[in-house]
Amino acid sequence: MTLTDIASRTYNHGWRLDPIIRSLLDTDFYKLLMLQMIREFYPNQRVTFSVINRSRHVRLAETIDEGELRAQLDHARSIRFTKKELIWLAGNTFYGKTHMFSPAFINWLSTFRLPEYELRKADGQYELHFHGPWTHTTMWEIPALAILNELRSRAVVKGQGRFTLDVLYARAKAKLWTKVERLREGRTWAVVYGHLECSARDGQRSGGDRHQRT
Repeated sequence: MTLTDIASRTYNHGWRLDPIIRSLLDTDFYKLLMLQMIREFYPNQRVTFSVINRSRHVRLAETIDEGELRAQLDHARSIRFTKKELIWLAGNTFYGKTHMFSPAFINWLSTFRLPEYELRKADGQYELHFHGPWTHTTMWEIPALAILNELRSRAVVKGQGRFTLDVLYARAKAKLWTKVERLREGRTWAVVYGHLECSARDGQRSGGDRHQRT
């Protein structure tokens, strides 16, 4: 298993573009399920999907560089589903079911691309609007949110030293590990409790059987 040095990864931005979205599978699985349904029943429905920051005190347009935002959005539009990704979607088992995606849908995905975007500033905020078929605009939801969130995080830590970032991410990993341990403890107690509960029910049934036999 390869461990990523998150602090170094954050500190070193010497490349032209550090892509936030690297695959169209970088999305929630339910989006693909919804997309198949939308394509089946509403293939020609045109809509406008918008991303507007409701936390008005977080002024994204004053934090995120517009050029960097456009570069990430343009990069996301250049991505296509690869043949390996489509084979994985077509042949994998999800929720205990095979072939959740029809061959026609998989074939349609092979030429899919994210539609164009409209970006504007308003009162210190960015507003993103995506116009077009519902089958295409819906797939902007997760990438658009991920890009805005990641660029804001990069802007916040920009200028911080290597050691400061190392401490920052060490604290974050410690908090994450604490939650993992709590989840493990909860799962263990759930298993133990379930076992005790089943044993108690079995004991009650056994006692009842003996009483009937006598």
